[in-house]
Formats: sequence, C-alpha cells, structure tokens
Amino acid sequence: MSAPASATIRPREPNPRPEDLVHSAASFRDRLLGEQEATEERGAYSPETHELFREAGFYRTLLPRRYGGYEFDVPTFLRVIVEIARGCPGTGWGLCLAAGHGLQIGGLYGEAAQSGAIGPHGDFAAPMRGIPMGTATRTEQGSWRIAGTWDYCSGSPYSTHAMLAVRLDEGDGATGDQGLALVPRADWTLMDDWRHRSFGMRGSGSNSIRVDAAVIPDEFLVRGNPLGFGGKPATPGYRLHGNPMYAGHSMGYLQLEITSVLVGCAYAALDEYERIIRAKRTPGPRGVPRFQTADYQRYWGLASGKASAAEDVLLRSSEFYMELCREAVVDDTGFAPERLMRIHASTHHAVNLAWEAVELLFRTSGTSEGGRNGSRMQRYYRDISTARTNVGLQWETFATALAQEHFGLKADGLV
Repeated sequence: MSAPASATIRPREPNPRPEDLVHSAASFRDRLLGEQEATEERGAYSPETHELFREAGFYRTLLPRRYGGYEFDVPTFLRVIVEIARGCPGTGWGLCLAAGHGLQIGGLYGEAAQSGAIGPHGDFAAPMRGIPMGTATRTEQGSWRIAGTWDYCSGSPYSTHAMLAVRLDEGDGATGDQGLALVPRADWTLMDDWRHRSFGMRGSGSNSIRVDAAVIPDEFLVRGNPLGFGGKPATPGYRLHGNPMYAGHSMGYLQLEITSVLVGCAYAALDEYERIIRAKRTPGPRGVPRFQTADYQRYWGLASGKASAAEDVLLRSSEFYMELCREAVVDDTGFAPERLMRIHASTHHAVNLAWEAVELLFRTSGTSEGGRNGSRMQRYYRDISTARTNVGLQWETFATALAQEHFGLKADGLV
C-alpha cells in the first residue's frame, strides 16, 4: 500500500497553470495504484480521493472562470485524465465522465442554469447520458417533470447533477423531440448495479440513475439531440463567456474523453510490465532479469511506441477540436459533419493502438502475473477489454458512416 496521499499530492494553487494541474494529477499515481483493489470492490474511487481531487481542482478544469472554474482547454483536461488513468483506469473513467462535462454546462445552458447549478465556487460534476431513457413532461407552471431510469451514468457517485437525455411531452404525450435535462443530485437515486456485473472498469462508477418525477425549472432543460454531428448547436454559454470552446459540438469531444482514459490504461500496463520484467528472471539455472533479454526488450519497446502514438493522436485530435470551435465562431457557419467525424475516425485508431499495447503486455507478462486474479496486469486487460465494447468505439461501423457522409449518402442516424 502506498504512503498517505497528503504526503505527496500538491494542494491546489489559487491560480494554477495548466502544467501545474497535469503535474498534480501525476502525483496521485502511487495513491491510485495502492487503492485499485478497493476501488473495484467499492465501484468507485474513495470519498477521501474525491475530496483530494476536488482540492486539487480537477473538477474545475473546464468550468468557466465566471463561476470559479479554471477554463483550461480540452488538451489540458485530457492530459490530466491520462495521468489519473495511469494510476487507475477505473478512477480515470469515473473522474473524466463527471468532471469533463463542465464543457456542456458551460456551453449548452444559459446564465440562469449555470448560476443555479455551478454557483460561485466551481462545485459541479455530472455524468451525461445522451440516449433518451425517460421523459420530460411540461407542467402548468412551465417547469419540467423528469422521470425514467438511465444506465451507464459513468462518474455519478460524486456528481452534483446529472445530464439526462429525455423525450419531450408538452401535453400530447412523448414525441420524437428530445432534450437534455439537468437534474440536481437531490432529485435522483444512485443504483448499485455496476460493480458486480461488470467484467472490467468496475471502479468507474458507471451506475444507473433513477429519477422519480423530479421537477426542474425550464432553464434546466435544453432542446435537441446532443449526439448529432450536423448543424450549429445552440450554445448560449459561448455568448456568456466568449470562449469558442463553449460553442462546440458534444460529439467529437465525447470521443476524446474515452480515448484519454484508454491511453492512460496503456501507460499503466507499460509501467506494470516494466516492474514485472525487472523483478522476474528467465527460466533455468542461469536465468537473468527479463529486461536484459532481447525478447522482453522488444515487447516493451513495441508497446511503448503504440502507447506514445496513441497519445499523439489523442492530443492532436483535441487540438483539432479546439480549432473547429474557433472556426465555427469566426465563420458563424457551425461544424462541417465530416470534419467533426474525423476526430472519431482518428481516435478509434488511437484506442486500437492502446488495446494492442495492453494485449501484447498482458500476453507476454506470464501466467503468474496476467493470468492471476487480482493482478494489476489482469485488471488493465479487463478494463480496456470492457471499454472496447462501448458502442462508440466500434470503428468498422463508424468508418461506414464517415464514408457515407463523404460521398453524400445517408449516414444512418448519425448526422
């Protein structure tokens, strides 16, 4: 078990630089490594780690300065998540998909909602489930009554709110019209239905959320489908803050979130592999440490290159996302779907590189390491294997949709 985190983790500085936040995230690695088993059993990182994350400022990374956030850019946030996931991929997933939606609250919602949800101190975190699994019914007072159950609400255990896609009912029953409801934590129930049924990412806090007739004000619901690639999204937050980052589409960005965790997972496996091959010797009476042999040097070198290449794709894609946001504001034309879809197409291959690295390291780590229940190498293999089942990471299907968009054909439901 590692030493108490308070001995090594830097407290939040009043006005940190982006690099300070990334270094702070890296300082958590020993703590997160020591907590991995307990995190899996609990289904989320510990309340103590949550408080340290909050003090370090990770939840504030993308929140507007107007409400106590740092308003750093997307590449900075992703670099923070890579470092956290390098210590524990499940923790990285949970933090990312709670803290990362500072971008959506800062862009999709207006001043009244942001003031009410974030307040002056930057206390905001929320899972975002963009598939409608419930309804929003208009009340006579002009508010909305929310009801339903949403699964896979990653990052929900320590969130202050939830962003939930709904079907709208304005008096004639639920229609095909959609909205994204912002529901405060006091108005939903966290269901303990994740940790014991998942093969991997058990510590990600990907629980279901149940809402029973919660009433939210009109400004806490934005109309439209957040998961499309086409058109120009309504982003009152950009007009409020003047930062093009808050004028972006959710698609493109959401893919970057997931990729950052899996890049961190690849680095975690690489770290563990180095520990293994330094400690274990080759068979036989004249065995030597495995890192001194050409085979294990080659395995480590191949995996290291794949992880680095995956990170390069991730960070360049995040810079490209920021460029698209700036262009959309300057040209006032919105986003060209094919350019936005390029982020998904590229990061799918970054994920594949991360997977190839972890699979190689798992396969060559030996049965006593990769094949042993509870080992870190096995955990990383389970985590990335589970993540790759996500519908958003099915690169073959998406490649078809990208080609359909390029050739002016119907892209099945994606734009």
